[in-house]
Amino acid sequence: MQSLDSGKLIYGVHPVLEALRREGNAVEEVIVVKGRRAPWFEEVKALAQKYGVRFRLADQTWIKRLVGPVNHQGVIARTHGYRYMAEPEMLQRLQQADRNALLVVADCIQDPMNLGNLLRTAYAVGAQGVLIPKDRAVGVTSVVIKAAAGAMVHLPVCRVTNLTTAITHFKEIGLWVIGAEATASQTLYGVDLTGPLALVIGGEGQGLRPRVKQACDLLVAIPMAGEQVGSLNAATAGAVMMYEIYRQRAAAQLRRK
Repeated sequence: MQSLDSGKLIYGVHPVLEALRREGNAVEEVIVVKGRRAPWFEEVKALAQKYGVRFRLADQTWIKRLVGPVNHQGVIARTHGYRYMAEPEMLQRLQQADRNALLVVADCIQDPMNLGNLLRTAYAVGAQGVLIPKDRAVGVTSVVIKAAAGAMVHLPVCRVTNLTTAITHFKEIGLWVIGAEATASQTLYGVDLTGPLALVIGGEGQGLRPRVKQACDLLVAIPMAGEQVGSLNAATAGAVMMYEIYRQRAAAQLRRK
């Protein structure tokens, strides 16, 4: 069985369609379960033909052996693998965004579902990119791509060897770095989040690593009425914080009109 974590298989209707629409040349082959005639079938087939992508039908059993017990929705695609954006390109992308710049930094997130959901939310709120470390963290895998529900073909991910050093580089181009920290004295809702930002979300269990925490300009907490819960998981905490950034920026834009 080919490992889903190879990054060369994507599955699910929306991720496959988005990959074909945006990066058809990066797809090697599309495989659909025999007998599947869902509304998306003709579009997938037409896009595959447009980009010269091999299109074939296969038995459900064969596909299950290939991808395992996942909800593939009857369609999978082989790709050349995910292409991470280089740090210099990401720096340029954030500079061009000016005051609307938003970089989401995931510090050692290991659950692919958490990373995928973070990516999906980051795209929804208009972030220009996501920064992740190479070590002690999940990369962009098939599970991540499926959880991101198509966001991966629109939102670049940069993978770096030293996350703290990379954060410093983004600070140098004018981004204010805010870290999510459950024990911080400052709460999320008391901070101006309308300028160019890098939002740092810690990994499951350990939160932000000490050196990453030190690299932040400010640490903020999400206030919670139910204190017995302790803290939110990475994807949920990231979503709460990203939508507060989005809310503040939208309100500021209305005031400027």
